[in-house]
Amino acid sequence: MVYYTRSLTLCNDSPALLGYRLTSPAPFSVVQLDPATRQPRRRLDRTERRVLAARQSVAVSVALCLSPDLLGYVHSLQFLQGPSPDGVQLVSSDDGGPRQLVFRLPLDVEFDNGSVQPVPLEATVVVPSLRLSTDTLDFGVCFVGQARELTVLLSNPTGSDSFWQCKRGIFTAPPFRRLIMSRFI
Repeated sequence: MVYYTRSLTLCNDSPALLGYRLTSPAPFSVVQLDPATRQPRRRLDRTERRVLAARQSVAVSVALCLSPDLLGYVHSLQFLQGPSPDGVQLVSSDDGGPRQLVFRLPLDVEFDNGSVQPVPLEATVVVPSLRLSTDTLDFGVCFVGQARELTVLLSNPTGSDSFWQCKRGIFTAPPFRRLIMSRFI
């Protein structure tokens, strides 16, 4: 998992104590940062009740957590027009540029008096895209037990790292992004 964190400041300008809770929807979460590494050491989707003294402020760290499961969510958004009910939208550019997942969700500040103040959170994630150098591999006529090799180039034209795996043992992938395709009859 990869975390991207940002901080915001909650200010109590009133002369009274202010009790509140913070609630954040996935993939966002309120985090406590390790002072040495500045990496999240604890994630909270909902905080315990906190109190902010009169005329004081407090820093809050919010993280976007990127995981392979999150990027797998792209498949469910492919045919949806506009944002999904949970505030996520898959945006494709008309010029063939990379697809992007756009998250527009609120960090809710729930006050003791029952009111809720949403703080808008927004994140854009470039979706990796794997492409093969050819659409079709023609092995020609093969005899029983004869191996044929074809080389194709697997590339990622986006600026976003990608990871992949072979689910069937039909090809090998040595380093340098070169694929060896073999067919046995």
